[in-house]
Order: sequence, then structure tokens, then C-alpha cells
Amino acid sequence: MMSSPLAWVRRLTRALEATLLPPVCGGCGRRGEWLCPSCTAALRPLTDARCRCGRPGTRGRVCSVCAEWPDALGPIRAAFVFEGPLRSSIHRFKYRGEYARGRYLGSLLAEAAATALDGVALDLVLPIPLHPRRQRERGFNQAQILAEAVAARLGVPLGQDLLRIVDTRSQVGLDYAGRRANMQGAFRSGPGVRGASVLLIDDVVTTGATMEAAGLALLEAGARHVRGLALARGA
Repeated sequence: MMSSPLAWVRRLTRALEATLLPPVCGGCGRRGEWLCPSCTAALRPLTDARCRCGRPGTRGRVCSVCAEWPDALGPIRAAFVFEGPLRSSIHRFKYRGEYARGRYLGSLLAEAAATALDGVALDLVLPIPLHPRRQRERGFNQAQILAEAVAARLGVPLGQDLLRIVDTRSQVGLDYAGRRANMQGAFRSGPGVRGASVLLIDDVVTTGATMEAAGLALLEAGARHVRGLALARGA
């Protein structure tokens, strides 16, 4: 279903506002910066040891979730905790179409990627795709904007060799088993990933079910290894 003309006008208006008006802090609303110093200081980096799927509390041990994964899948990591100023910034980016804010958030993720992936050989950066219907409604794919920044920072090609072929229902409120079932068969990839070490990019990871489904589709298409990185991890 195509988005309504009114929705399109609203997205365009918000995009122009974000481009032409001075930056506004996504946390407190202070003008002049995308995140003011106080809100930047409130960001919580995720640096503790976690298992391959990125779940907390495992102290580096493999949990029951990723114990089933093939060796070529993982790890999945996130740069920050999905809370406070970062949460509100991501929401403004995704739901208000503030593309310039998205580019700023991409720069945060790109710097985190450069640190976390130092020395890791990568052949391709891929965004987690939206289903075409959802992308028409939103007008853009937030993961694409983040992935562009990461690919540029790492000097790795940005690809489009991943499609979302199932219009899955919202993951909100679903546990891991429900999310995993919801995402089964949702993605398809082509021969362009054959033999490649791939980095998947998304805005928020919660259980890792979306990254898992996308990664398995890439491995089925012949990718050599798939790891994932998100800007934030939710509860």
C-alpha cells in the first residue's frame, strides 16, 4: 500500500526542517548540537563481554540461543544501550524523518565500528533492509543511512545484496522465540555475497532474531562469515 499524499508531505516537511534549521539535541532539546555535552555523557557504551548473540549476563559464554548458530554467524554487537537521549534521537530520526540527525548517529556508529572491528577483515557492509511496503511508508531505510557512514569510515564497499521478502508483523512485545518465528524466511540474498565476510548494520537490536535471520540468508547464499553491529541494544 502506497503512503498517503499527506504522509509524504509531512515527511518532506520534517526533512526540510531537519536540514535547514539549526540542530536540536535529541535528548533535552537544546539548540546547536545533535546531542549536547550533557546528553552525550549520558550515553552508555556496551563494552562488557557478551556471547555471540550479544545477550548480557553471559560473561563471554555461549548461551542457549547462539549455541545453535553455525560457526560462521556472529558475533552481534551494539555500540550503546537503547535508552535516554539516544533512544529519543533514534526515534526522531526514524519516525520524524530527520535525515541529518541520522547522519550524525551514523557517525557515532562508524566510530564505534572502527574501534570494535580494528583488524577484522571485511569485504562488504550491508544494511538490514525494510520490506518495500514499509520503506514506501517511511520514505527511507534508517539502517541504510547508518550503513553508509560505517562503510565510508571502514573503507569497505556498501552492498545491496539482501532483500526482505516477507512483510513481517511488528516485533514489539514478542519474546525471542516469537521474534525468531516471525523472522523465519524473511530475507533472501544473491550471489554477490559469495565468499564474502559481511558486516550487517541495523539501528537497534533486541534479541538478535532479525540479525540471525538475515545472517542465515547470507550464509545460505554463500557468504563466508557474517557479523552484526547495531547502534543500540534494547532490553
